Amino acid sequence: MSHLGKNITPKMAQRIVEEVRTNNYLLSDVAKKFGVSNKMVYQLVRQSEQQGSRANSLKAEIDKVTQQLNLLMRELKLLQH
Repeated sequence: MSHLGKNITPKMAQRIVEEVRTNNYLLSDVAKKFGVSNKMVYQLVRQSEQQGSRANSLKAEIDKVTQQLNLLMRELKLLQH
């Protein structure tokens, strides 16, 4: 969560997102509870989803490269014998 409001700490942003995602609370209820705007809650949840999507993409790419590396290492061992 890169760009937070001036009064929103990263920990608070995390709690806000958890309230919406885990507890399925309405954005407006969470906004009231934490004293922030509905727009801020929406932005924090959306930003969190985008970061999760990027993390999953990177993990998939790392897994693919790891598999390729393992294959190359096996081929190298075969060539050395």
